[in-house]
Amino acid sequence: MRLGQTTISFVPDRTISGQPGDFFPDSDWTAHTHLLNDAGEAVANVGSFLIHSSAGVILVDLGLGPGGALLDNLAAEGVTPADVDLVILTHLHRDHVGWAGAFPRARYLVDRTEWEYWSAHPGGVGPDPDRVLPALAQRLGHLDELPAGVRAVPTPGHTPGHTCLLITDPATEERVLILGDLLHTRAQFTEPHWRFRSDVDPDRARHQRADVLAHYRDGRTILAGGHFHGTPFGEEPR
Repeated sequence: MRLGQTTISFVPDRTISGQPGDFFPDSDWTAHTHLLNDAGEAVANVGSFLIHSSAGVILVDLGLGPGGALLDNLAAEGVTPADVDLVILTHLHRDHVGWAGAFPRARYLVDRTEWEYWSAHPGGVGPDPDRVLPALAQRLGHLDELPAGVRAVPTPGHTPGHTCLLITDPATEERVLILGDLLHTRAQFTEPHWRFRSDVDPDRARHQRADVLAHYRDGRTILAGGHFHGTPFGEEPR
């Protein structure tokens, strides 16, 4: 995806799959079977958005970590770990922070509330307390340090400090909103009331989804979901 002089690519780490009702309790997939695989499973990408801009080389989120293919896939894009200037984290669930510590020059930016919550509640669905939290803490910054062309859109609910990221470039009116886990599947474009199993505050997450969809489905904003199967950019027609 190109926005003026800014490019945005999705770099996979791995995919995960499972019964859709396990991911989205009480969901009805009758109208969305085209999004399931041949075994009737929901499939989700896990990975990172790679941004090349005037601010340098930026990654948004970091996949599940060792055992995945993120570093190999970055290499295929011509990016080494030492090339990465900045890592921005939409939130600190384990499938978004797994490669923390792999980028020797990068600074890590995350919402303050998010960092404070997971520092007090490590493990489980959150960051590994022995491997990931120390790696982040060494070069930690917060979202008031975002570079030009990246704006935080606070969307707490899935986690206490969950944040979407709006990517812009002065050369174009078009923009990309990286959704983090505000939406996990394209089905939620028409089923925004569906809750994900690890939403810390399902009602708040639901309201945030509705507000973002109402505001940013504006004809010039491409909504990008890192967990969307296939291309992460935009709503996929049937």
